[in-house]
Amino acid sequence: MFRWINTSLNRKIGSVLVVSLSFLLLVIGYSIYQVKTIHDELKEVSQVDIPLTEIITQIETLQLQQHIAMERFRLLINHQHKEQEPISSLSYRNQEIVRLLNRATQLITTNLQNDTIHFKPEEYLHILDEINTFYKLNLTFEKQLEDNLEKGQLSDETWQPIEVMASHLDTKILAILEKINQLTFEATRYTEAHQRSFMMVETGLGICAFLLSSLLALYIIHIIRTRIHHIHQQVEQLHTSLELGEPIAKPNNQTSKPNDELGELELDLKKMISRLSEEMNTRKEVEQQLMTLATKDKLTNTYNRHKWSEQIHFLINLSEQGKSFSLISLDIDHFKRINDSYGHQVGDQVLQHLGTLLQQEVSKIDMVFRMGGEEFLILLTGQGQKQAKERAEHLRKQIEHFQKVGLPRFTASLGVTSYHSGETEDSLMTRADNALYRSKENGRNCVTTLE
Repeated sequence: MFRWINTSLNRKIGSVLVVSLSFLLLVIGYSIYQVKTIHDELKEVSQVDIPLTEIITQIETLQLQQHIAMERFRLLINHQHKEQEPISSLSYRNQEIVRLLNRATQLITTNLQNDTIHFKPEEYLHILDEINTFYKLNLTFEKQLEDNLEKGQLSDETWQPIEVMASHLDTKILAILEKINQLTFEATRYTEAHQRSFMMVETGLGICAFLLSSLLALYIIHIIRTRIHHIHQQVEQLHTSLELGEPIAKPNNQTSKPNDELGELELDLKKMISRLSEEMNTRKEVEQQLMTLATKDKLTNTYNRHKWSEQIHFLINLSEQGKSFSLISLDIDHFKRINDSYGHQVGDQVLQHLGTLLQQEVSKIDMVFRMGGEEFLILLTGQGQKQAKERAEHLRKQIEHFQKVGLPRFTASLGVTSYHSGETEDSLMTRADNALYRSKENGRNCVTTLE
């Protein structure tokens, strides 16, 4: 069963067809067998029971006539009539009964020999024995009638034994007829029971075939819908990721063996999505690297002039909505002397450590830019001139007290200004530069603000 679950769709659908056809063949085979059985039973009814019923009817009619003849004969005896005709009539009807019983005997014997009788054949043999017993009694009865006919005289004394024997024969024939009637009735009921059983079993097999085929079909439909749903989910997830520009998640179970054709399609889709995810991630990394190269200073890892132009225009547009920002201009004091005295390699290290220090001391929303050489700009978003001055003074002290083995001590001059609504980038930069120059003129290692 579990191996069947993991087979292909073709084999699953083929299995449903095989099961359905097997049940159909079973129903057809059972129907043929039952129809043959019922046919044999109906044949038995038509060849045995119906003819026997006709014989019984004729015998019962003759019995009635014989009873009437017996009563008539008794009346004649009581009135001292000595007619022979009633006795002849009685003998004739008795012979007719014997003839009909002979027909019944021949009918039963022939069908027993031909194996036509299948329902209780031993009962029919018992009926034959009863008929033979009747024959023996009837011979005695016939002999007495013949003797009385030859004498031509019948009295109440001679009639009494004949009447007793006739009554005994009548009881015997009634028992035979009752037995035949009972067998015929039972055979009919047996045939009807077979027909009902046949209908019930056939209906049951049909219902079982329908239910089993339906369950298998529903199970296959469920498998197909589940596979399609998984595929649809992956396609939808891929579509959403591409639409929102989000990273494409790698699907799981890429190495599991597929069970069917839809499983193979799902696995191929997973591999394609996985490959696309890798390609997208690689592209994201390349884009990030290109963005870093385009916006970051390679030496200090601070933002460069290109990023400055982009960010200053963004903040100027944002300030028109009531958002303030300030600018700190910073320059290392006597940086040329450091290069000349210690070499450009040490000078580069000073710039690197200064860039790291500045980025550590500003908030996450503030940005540090290297504009060239030893000049840096710091954008303080959402801060006024007073806050910017306090931040600049803090940075100055941190730079003044910065120590690193192998590096000379250095200081920096800082200029602070805030953006005024409606002014341009150039006017803001000019004011920041002027503030920086005043710090240098005032002896360096200090902070100057200009409004």
